[in-house]
Amino acid sequence: MSLPEKEPGFWVALLAWIRSQQIDFSYASLAALFSLLRNAWGKYSWSRRLLDAFSCGTLAFFAQPLLSIVDSAFDVSLSASVPGVLAIYIRYVGTDYIWACIQSWTQRKNGE
Repeated sequence: MSLPEKEPGFWVALLAWIRSQQIDFSYASLAALFSLLRNAWGKYSWSRRLLDAFSCGTLAFFAQPLLSIVDSAFDVSLSASVPGVLAIYIRYVGTDYIWACIQSWTQRKNGE
């Protein structure tokens, strides 16, 4: 039994998938970079800065699939530039603000 990493087809499929997600990777990379720059002079440790950059990058990477779900669930037609705008917003406000908004929303829904 051979490992998938030893098969050339595995690497071809992986590189094809990365190539197909090139725009999402660019949004994620820019979000992570701007998160690092935003936190470069901050009061946080490097581990927290890197975690914030990774979180911003991950949120920006999944902006397109999330908006596709919203598009189909609410039957709206979103522009192709909306994921880019959402990624810019994510890297501008950061994960701390997004987390605070989610906590506030859930507390209001739970009546706290």
